[in-house]
Order: sequence, then structure tokens, then C-alpha cells
Amino acid sequence: MSEATHPKLENIDLERSKLLEVIYDDESLTLEMEFQVLEGHAKFEPDTEGTCFRKGFISFADIDDLRIKQSQGGSDDETTISSATIEGDYAFLDSGWGEIELTAQWIRVVVD
Repeated sequence: MSEATHPKLENIDLERSKLLEVIYDDESLTLEMEFQVLEGHAKFEPDTEGTCFRKGFISFADIDDLRIKQSQGGSDDETTISSATIEGDYAFLDSGWGEIELTAQWIRVVVD
């Protein structure tokens, strides 16, 4: 189940998006993504099959709590997202890469 209330995630299907890279340190976490953009999004430009994928990222800063449980390589596709929730200052992502759960004061979403 995907649930996103961040305004810049409107008309983006997180569960059909791909997680390309996870970059984190003590202060921030960035998820490099290939977003599946839906009709109604400003960056929607459908391909011949009617789908649209756009690269971008979700960045979290001023992190209050961060829990990462990286997969031990059992997944065939680390880019697959099983479930995602981004609501207020809380985020949870379960993917082939692993689980990420956090609360952050600052969330930025960029779709190229």
C-alpha cells in the first residue's frame, strides 16, 4: 500500500516507482528514484505504452529518528518498492533494498 500526502508526490505511484540509490549519513538521507508519474502531474509525458517514468529524488534532512534494515541480498530486484508511506514528517519505505523508517523535519521531492 502506498500513501503519500506530500504535495510534490501527488500523481506519483510510489509502489510502481523504482528505488535507484540510497545515500545517507548522520544528518540526511536521499532516495534517488525513477518515479512513475501519473496523468495530472506537471511532468507527465506518456511513452508509446501510455506510461511515464521520470528520474528524481526524495531527500530528508534534520532527521529525528532513522531506522535502516538493509536486505541481505535475498531480493532479485532491489529497485522494487513493496510499500511506501510519506505523511507529515514520517516516512516508511519497504523495498528489495531493505526497510527505511524515519521522521525528519525537512522533506524535499524533485522530479526531473
